[in-house]
Amino acid sequence: MTDMDRATQDSIATALWMREFDPAAIPADVAAVLDSPKNSAVAMGQRMRAFLRYLLDHPLSHTPDMTKTYERLLNFCDALTPQQAYVWQTSLLGPPATVGYDQVPAVADLQFPRDHLPKVRSQVGWHFFVGSCWDADGNEYGAELMFFQTALFPPDFAAGLGLTDDENQIVELQLAISEKGGRHYQAEPVVLAGTSGLVRVEREPFVYHLGRNEIRCHSTEGLFPVTIKGWGVDRGSEPGVELGLDITFSSGKETLMQGEKGCMPSIDGTGSLYYSIPNLVLDPSCSTLTLDGRTVELTSGTFWFDHQWGQLSGAGRSSVMRAAKYSTDPEPVGWDWFMAQLSGDRQVTVFSPHRNAMSAFYEQTGPTPPPTMTVPVKGTYMGADRSTSLVHGTLEIADWVRADHSPNPTRYFVTNTWYPNSWSFTLDETVPEDIREFLMTPIVDQAQSGFFANGAQYAEGAVVITAPDGTDIGRGFAESVSYADTRDTTFALGGLPHTPEHIESMSMKRTPKALALLNMAYVLAHKKELEEIGAESAGMQFFVDTPTT
Repeated sequence: MTDMDRATQDSIATALWMREFDPAAIPADVAAVLDSPKNSAVAMGQRMRAFLRYLLDHPLSHTPDMTKTYERLLNFCDALTPQQAYVWQTSLLGPPATVGYDQVPAVADLQFPRDHLPKVRSQVGWHFFVGSCWDADGNEYGAELMFFQTALFPPDFAAGLGLTDDENQIVELQLAISEKGGRHYQAEPVVLAGTSGLVRVEREPFVYHLGRNEIRCHSTEGLFPVTIKGWGVDRGSEPGVELGLDITFSSGKETLMQGEKGCMPSIDGTGSLYYSIPNLVLDPSCSTLTLDGRTVELTSGTFWFDHQWGQLSGAGRSSVMRAAKYSTDPEPVGWDWFMAQLSGDRQVTVFSPHRNAMSAFYEQTGPTPPPTMTVPVKGTYMGADRSTSLVHGTLEIADWVRADHSPNPTRYFVTNTWYPNSWSFTLDETVPEDIREFLMTPIVDQAQSGFFANGAQYAEGAVVITAPDGTDIGRGFAESVSYADTRDTTFALGGLPHTPEHIESMSMKRTPKALALLNMAYVLAHKKELEEIGAESAGMQFFVDTPTT
């Protein structure tokens, strides 16, 4: 373990709730797995090398040629840390690396408690708890805990390398706390490989371990009661701020099937399965948070749970779908997502994916903020009676704030990018009139920004929800992902040169014109097949039209 790089040591230490990495303090059985040959950086590099060679031998039709990228990466994989391998898989390997994972079915057929478990044969998935909470003095906090999993290689390929499905995982911990009237804190992300032995899942009842961090169900019958525990350090300033959550939820509202009965969406084997549970009830007898040395006893809270998994960046199993996708430049990565828990036990969740048409509002770092952005949103409304319906609406963003801090500026570079700072919604008549228009305002004055462990930046945190007349009508969470160009951070985290020339040579922001023309012709010749795939898809109605202003 003493030969591990500093970032990996920090992740192991934080996962075990240690401020500093101390091999002598690690239990002998844990240390033995961490020191095993299968968990070494050399072994990780060898596995990635084998995968790159496989990808070179199996190009994917109707997608951009990745040959030069793979040949360049072969020069850097003598040894790889878990985080470096994770960066490569999620950000650099392109469409061919998405083949071979479990496909997303056109009918979700979600069953519980089975589907609370992580789906280790899917490309990605996450368990996500967010919400607002209060102490006995009325002080308000926003809190987030997420376990984000990635299967590093397609499961059958991983098995050929001697990895089990569990060993093939890379899992990161996202932990953040905001203090109303204070500031926002994000713990530096923890990144763990399945081969470390620190990622474990128990099934009856369901318990998900990342070292000492955990999601623990206390019953075999369902999710509740459930306890979430997380610990980390915001290293944005010296000596760093310790964060911790130990919250038990006694119950939650009805399961909300996102998209079309859980498909969000399902298109030709790609997309995601997705459900939520709103209005998680905090148990005040055993719920605390820790902030900079203070343990805060929580008396109430309103939280939200998401579980989503699938092949979100998949290229499609059919040639015609891949040709359709790469007939034009790809849409930018990123989205805006919101959950609102409103008076009268009513909930709304909506989102808007980023579009090329709105590029003037992304990656903005100039001296003045962007102008007002107006985009359509779609999502789901859940009434007090637990009925659900599709909701349409409009989102207006007129207030912007700079992302001027980082959980560790030496590794996750400060971007100073403008991010949305308030959100004004107008929803359709599906929603009751008294909550059809509302404003979301963050509980802190700074950007609630953070980073994923692959370098992507987001701004996310608790918000107060008010009616047009200023009346407080609820709480929620607002999430804005990938407004910033963080390729320099991604390449640095991936152990690669992060010079502008190298970054640009390996970026995939545009579809080559020759490929686009060939793909257009192919789509025209296979129009009927494309229409049949569209007819078999589910959840497409939840995706918004291209915005215009």
